[in-house]
Amino acid sequence: MYTVEENQIINLDDSYTLIYPFLVRNILDACGEKGEAAVREGTRRYGKDRALTLREKHIKMNVKINMKSLFTVGADLPPDPRFKRELQELNSQERVSHTLHCPMAALWKKYGAMNIGRMYCEEFHFACYNEYAYGYTQVNLAKTQTQVGDEYCAFNIVLRPENLPDELKPICFEEYDPSYVKTEINIPQAYGKVGFGTLWIKLYYHLLCTASEFLGEDGVNAVIKGLEEAAKDAAMRLKKSAKEQNLVLDKEFVDLNYPLALNPDDEPMWETYNKCDAKELVKKYFYPIFHREVGILND
Repeated sequence: MYTVEENQIINLDDSYTLIYPFLVRNILDACGEKGEAAVREGTRRYGKDRALTLREKHIKMNVKINMKSLFTVGADLPPDPRFKRELQELNSQERVSHTLHCPMAALWKKYGAMNIGRMYCEEFHFACYNEYAYGYTQVNLAKTQTQVGDEYCAFNIVLRPENLPDELKPICFEEYDPSYVKTEINIPQAYGKVGFGTLWIKLYYHLLCTASEFLGEDGVNAVIKGLEEAAKDAAMRLKKSAKEQNLVLDKEFVDLNYPLALNPDDEPMWETYNKCDAKELVKKYFYPIFHREVGILND
C-alpha cells in the first residue's frame, strides 16, 4: 500500500514513461524504418541533453566529472518507490549495478511496447553517460528488462583516467588536481512534479524535432496523434487512481499527479524548448483533450 504522496510520484513517473511509446509507436506506424531512425536520434539527443545539463551544474558547483558524481550528485531522475536496485560497486571510476525492478520497463510491457522500450534502452543510456564524461565513458549494458528473457538490467559504467587526455584528468578526478579543495556539495536530486515535468518536456521535444527534421509533415502528424492518445490515456489513469484512493478528481489532484503544468503558459521551460512549435502543438492537441477528459476544461 502506497501513501498519497507515493501514489503521486507513481502517477507522475507513469505519465512521463508513457509519452515515449505513444509518440514512438505512431512515428513507427507512419514512417517505418525512417521513423525508427528519427526515434533513435531523438532518444540520443534527449540523453545528451540530460547529460549536458547535469555536467554544467556539476562544473558550476566544483564537482568532479566522474561516475560517482554522475549517479549521486543532483541526479535528474526523481525516485520512484517501486524501483529496486542492487548496487555492487560505486566509485569515481565505475558503477556496477543490477536493476531488479524498473517501473518503466514494467509499464512498457503492460502496454505492449517492449520493442519500443528496448530502443530507449539501446540509445539513451550510452548517449547520456558517454556525453556526461566528454565522450570517454564506457557503457556496458549486458541485460535489460526490455529484452525478452532478461529478468534484470546489468549496468557496468566505466570511466578510466588512463583513457582521458591530460587536460580532462583534473576535471574528472581529484587525484589529478593537487589544488582541488573539496567542499560540502548540496545538490538535491530531482523530485516529483518538477523533475518528471522536466523530463517529459525534454523527451517530447527531442522526439518531435527529429520527427520533423527526418520525416517532415508525416512525422509531425504522427507526433500529434501520439499526443492525442497520450492525453486520453493520462486522463483515464488519473480517473482510476483518484477512484482507487477515494479522492476527488479536481484541479488540485490533476496538478499533483500529472507532470505538466495545468496551464502551459505557466511552464518556463517552453521558452527554451520551443523549436518545431513544441509548445503550440501541446497546447492545441494535448491540453484540450486532457482537460476535457478529466473534467477540468477551462472556459
